[in-house]
Amino acid sequence: LYRHVHAVHHRNVNVGPWSGISNHWYENLFYFTTYFIHLVVASHPLHLLYHVYFQQLSPVLSHSGFEKLIARDREAMRAGDFFHQLHHRYFECNYGTSEIPFDRWFGTFHDGSAEATARTRAHKTQMYTR
Repeated sequence: LYRHVHAVHHRNVNVGPWSGISNHWYENLFYFTTYFIHLVVASHPLHLLYHVYFQQLSPVLSHSGFEKLIARDREAMRAGDFFHQLHHRYFECNYGTSEIPFDRWFGTFHDGSAEATARTRAHKTQMYTR
């Protein structure tokens, strides 16, 4: 499934705002049909609007290519996701989000350091040479 569908999304190794919804048509079909849940489950129109806005805007932020906005030498706003950018760069790391510890638990966490890059490359070599 990855090779035929999700690999299209991962062609973006240097992510930008449009990378978030740059997917195979089949993946987009699945992604955008989640709105139909509101026809089955009774929900307020505001829930549908939130669902649409969140689903359209969150990929833009998580694929923006930067972590935060800085103003006057202070962090003004967290925007973006360097954690996910590393996932696009190295593929075999940072599968989840930085808030959930699964990548740390399963040894796939990459923090951007040279040591983590070496560890990720060694793991990748081991995976593909078996």
